[in-house]
Amino acid sequence: MSSASNTSESVPPSRIPSPIENTRPDPLHDANSSTWAARNPTRSVIRARTPPPRLSDAQKASRKVKRDQKMEKTKRLHDAVALYLDEQKSKIGSLSSAHNVTPTYINNIIGSHTKYRTTRKVQLTNALIHAKAKEMNTDQPVGSRYTLVELREMVTNDPQMKELTKDEKAGYIAALSEHREQNVTNVRGNNMAAARDVLLTTERVVKELDDLRIHTGTYATMFVVRGHINDTIQSSMHGTDNSEDFWEDVYDIPMADYLRQYEQWACTQNQMATSITIRNLHVVSLTVALTGKKNITMNYSNYETAVVETYAVRLIGWPASIKFINPSNIGTVGDIRKLRDALKARTCYWTALTPVEVKAHTAELDVRRSAGEVVRKPRKKRSDAGGSRKRKALPAAHRENKRPSKKARKMAASSSEAPKSVEFIVSSGEEEEDFEAM
Repeated sequence: MSSASNTSESVPPSRIPSPIENTRPDPLHDANSSTWAARNPTRSVIRARTPPPRLSDAQKASRKVKRDQKMEKTKRLHDAVALYLDEQKSKIGSLSSAHNVTPTYINNIIGSHTKYRTTRKVQLTNALIHAKAKEMNTDQPVGSRYTLVELREMVTNDPQMKELTKDEKAGYIAALSEHREQNVTNVRGNNMAAARDVLLTTERVVKELDDLRIHTGTYATMFVVRGHINDTIQSSMHGTDNSEDFWEDVYDIPMADYLRQYEQWACTQNQMATSITIRNLHVVSLTVALTGKKNITMNYSNYETAVVETYAVRLIGWPASIKFINPSNIGTVGDIRKLRDALKARTCYWTALTPVEVKAHTAELDVRRSAGEVVRKPRKKRSDAGGSRKRKALPAAHRENKRPSKKARKMAASSSEAPKSVEFIVSSGEEEEDFEAM
């Protein structure tokens, strides 16, 4: 007996590997691609901010008192500013009459300022506070780290930071500059942080584009889509003024359709197809290794009878939080990934049943049938059930153009392939006469 047959016999029937286990391992497929940080392991990760500890009732009451005091203080300030604005409006009216100009002209002179600001250079005070924060908060647990006010006070009271040389000051400034540059090039550590970053940045860009439209009259269109199927970033689009009408007026396609196509294109760039697709997730058609039969497809509707009872196999480890249905009908990407991960980790697999287990399963089905439960889902009836389905005779005018049936074509092909005999057979005597005549 061959070695291959010995190997197949040595596998116990109670734990025959899933067909996925026979696939050739691929490091690219097995690599973690769940987040942008995981897909870029060589880049530094921005440390996620941990949530603060829960406040006690006394702390909540204390903060409420402070909040009420702050609201009262803010209200007094707003009332004072409103009074000042009324006085300013009256003064501007007097100036416009005295100098023969409009109030709007004076307001533009008073409120003129630029909206374009360059990035400020690193200040020594910020650099010292950054260094002190690294020194004091690195090993501190969450909730016990020093605040910015406390760190600033530490820097003020530290005698060593008051007697710094020029090179030491330059070193602190360079350290903070490097830290800021790293924050620009670092990646978000998880999908939630990445999605929040995209949301806040997108809102800021949208506001800038809308302001730019007001200031300069320009048109702008923005698409923001995720770059991987595992990302949880919400795709969005924005067009200033009536820019969205451009796509329907010129291309006769809504802007939202372009957004979906753009997202599909982005998710397929420079990415290999995953080893387990939705199509393969039909929990991989039952193989010869388990049933000894070929071309057995999965039946989710009648799984207990059409699969377990008929072929003596059972699927073990289906995730409890996912409904046992065709994976194509699973509504969320998260559930699809959970099922895929279970198949890859071999916690969801096929196993063969013993004859005793098959009899017990059949007896259980009989009990359920006796109790009135519908064990096997009935097939859907035809719309013309109960009626005659004989073929109607074609009109005489259409019979000539009727396509021959499959059986007729097969018979015609077989008859055309048969050897044909010649119409006249020349005898040997005739052949001799013809030769002499020559």
